[in-house]
Amino acid sequence: MIVTLEEAKSYLRVDFSDDDNLITSLINTADEYLKAAINPTYDATSGRAKMLALIVVGDLYDNRELSEKVSGNTRRLVQNFALQLRLESGDYIA
Repeated sequence: MIVTLEEAKSYLRVDFSDDDNLITSLINTADEYLKAAINPTYDATSGRAKMLALIVVGDLYDNRELSEKVSGNTRRLVQNFALQLRLESGDYIA
C-alpha cells in the first residue's frame, strides 16, 4: 500500500476503528487512481505520491455520501502532480 491505514487515519483525523475497512478500500482506490494517472510503476515512496494518495483518500472519504468521484479541485491537483512525476520518470508523451 502506498500509505498505511494509520497514516491515512492520521491525515483524516479519524481516531476510531469503525471506518477501517472503508479507509483501507479508499487507500487501494487511491493507489489504482495514481497508477492510471501517473503510470503503473510510479514511485510509491515519493513524498509527493504519498501526499497525492492521502489527498485522494481524504476527498473520497469526505465526499463518500455525495459521490465516489474525485472532486474537481482534487482532480486538478492530482493531474498537476501526476504530470510532474511522469515528466521526472520520462514517461510523458506529448
